[in-house]
Order: sequence, then C-alpha cells, then structure tokens
Amino acid sequence: MRDIKLFVSVFKDSAESDGEVIFPVSAGAALYDKNDKVLPLRDDSGENISLKNPQYCELTVQYYAWKNQNFGFGGLMHQRRYFDLTRVYPVKRGGRMPKEKPYRIFDSPDKKTLKLIGADSNTVNRLADEFRIIAPLRENIYQSIEEYYNKNDRREFDDIGLLKRIISEKYPSYSDSAEEYFSQKYSYFCNMFLSDREMFEKYSEWLFGILSEYEVMKPKELFYPREQGKLAERLFGVYMTYIINNTDIPCAEVPRAHFACVNGATAKNFSFNRKMYALFPPGSLRRGILRKIKF
Repeated sequence: MRDIKLFVSVFKDSAESDGEVIFPVSAGAALYDKNDKVLPLRDDSGENISLKNPQYCELTVQYYAWKNQNFGFGGLMHQRRYFDLTRVYPVKRGGRMPKEKPYRIFDSPDKKTLKLIGADSNTVNRLADEFRIIAPLRENIYQSIEEYYNKNDRREFDDIGLLKRIISEKYPSYSDSAEEYFSQKYSYFCNMFLSDREMFEKYSEWLFGILSEYEVMKPKELFYPREQGKLAERLFGVYMTYIINNTDIPCAEVPRAHFACVNGATAKNFSFNRKMYALFPPGSLRRGILRKIKF
C-alpha cells in the first residue's frame, strides 16, 4: 500500500482528516488573525509561500505539500470540491470526450459521501496502480480557453500572452501545447489533480517556475486578486495537453464532487446550486450560452 495524501485546501475554517487519505491544510495561514481556526497542517510552516495566498489561492497548499510533505501518491483538492473516483476515464491523444457531467453536487463531505465517491485508500491505490496523473474531467465552455479568460478575468494586461511568452522562452517544448490548449473549448477547472510523487514534483517545479517569472515580468500595479490561481488553472491544461500529446504517461480524468454545505455554511457560487445545475448542466450548450451572456 502506498503512502497516500490527498491535501485539501481549507481557508479559515475547520476540517478533519479521515485518518486515511484526506489531509486538510489551512491555506493562507500566515495571514490569519489570532482567533482564526488553524488546522494541524498549515501552509505557513516549513518552506512556503503562504503570504501569497490572496494571489495564489489553493496553490499555497500545493507549494507547501511539494516542499514539506512526503508521500507516494497525492494531490490537491478543495474543502468544497473533491474528486469522484468511482467514474474514471483514461485519456489518450485523439480520444473522444466521455458523455459525462464534469461534476455532481452533494450536501457535504461526510463519511457516507466520501465512501460514495471513492475517497478511500483501496480506491486510490487501485487507481495509482494504473495511472500516474489524474485530472478533473474537462468541461465544454463553447468558446476558446483564451477567449473565456479574456472576457472573464483579463483587466488591463495580456496575461495569456505573457504566459505564452514565458513558456516559449523557459519551456519551449511546451509552446505547441500552449497554443493548442488556449485555442480549444474543453477546459480544466479548479487546480485539482492527483499523481505519484515524481509527477507532483515535476508539475510543481514547472508551474511555479512559470508563475514566479510571471510575477517578475508583469507590472505589480496591474495584479488583481486570485490572479495566479486563475492562471494556474490554464497552465494545468497546457501541462496535461503536453503529456497527452507527447508522452506515454498513463493518465485519466474523473468528475468532481461539489459540496453545497460545509460546516453549516451554504456556498453562494452557482456551481454548488442544485437548481442552477438542473437548469444549466455543466458542459451543456445552455451553460455555454449563459457563460457568454454573463461575461
């Protein structure tokens, strides 16, 4: 059996480890007030970038795990978003997208739900035997990745253009994958993934190498909240596109499990709303039209 650690990014809230595979980590703990709840695992211990949480979001937990934690197979999830490991889709170059919704909505990550979505050591070990990296199931957004970002997040600077430039200079072998991913309409969301330790290290080194260069090259006065976190979602897609197109690394995609209520608090984001889920299913044309109207 492998040493499995699925790190869950938790912000100013309480959460418990299941003692088996789920390991909650306080995100941005360096910015907490003295009365804020801090978990046994916190991203401001050891080598860390916890102070950058307003920009990097859950990535401060990924960085903490990369630099300070040992494990055989692990990854990153969120307190309101886990992986549903009961439905697994191997990914190969040129393969068809499965007819599957990118996520389902559950009440909360209680023991019953964790069992239902396969968040246990037996399931994860079985998947680790077959795959080296597991990604969220891509969602059809009915516009290009770059177009969606520019409508939704771009302010007064060509963020995607700068990412492409950094990739071409720092990791030129990934340039074609960047162009391919940014021009397609199937998007990876949430900065979530599972992998063996070697892949975790390689991806983290690649990702933070690009983001650190981005911080240097973009004028500081033009930064906006959560920027690096949002850009990392796009960079993960570039990385996966490269793996799928250029390697024989076995990889898979799985749906997400969204939790409508965590610690008694109901999420306002419509991706946790069952009514919106029914009216505008993720990956549907109706959802795609709503995105275009919204932005």
